[in-house]
Amino acid sequence: MLQTKKCLNCGEALTGRSDKRFCGDQCRATHNNRNKAPHEQRMQEINAQLRRNRTILKSLCPIGKATVRKEVLDEMGFDFGYYTSFFGKPGKLYFFCYDYGYMPLVERSLNEQRPVRKVMIIQKQTFTDRADPWLL
Repeated sequence: MLQTKKCLNCGEALTGRSDKRFCGDQCRATHNNRNKAPHEQRMQEINAQLRRNRTILKSLCPIGKATVRKEVLDEMGFDFGYYTSFFGKPGKLYFFCYDYGYMPLVERSLNEQRPVRKVMIIQKQTFTDRADPWLL
């Protein structure tokens, strides 16, 4: 009796090649994502946050440079703990998410009780590509 092979993800009967294991690309991707090692899943989560951070920076900086309040980034889901590189020196340090960077700023105003936290967002420039970490 010939046994019908089934998709490893959804259990649907397979047709086609004899070595086929999945009914389609979606089932193959779902199966492989579900069965990744824990460290691979963690890397995927980190990369997703980095992409989210870059998307937020890009949306707030359409012309190459912008300054916004920190709360705006917080509300949009930006996570300041994730960045791909940095450039500058202490006191003037840009944190980059791929090709968009930000520098934390604190503005002190006479009218406000607390200092205002802002970030200056920039697009990466060619001079930041040659940063030597030993010269910081």
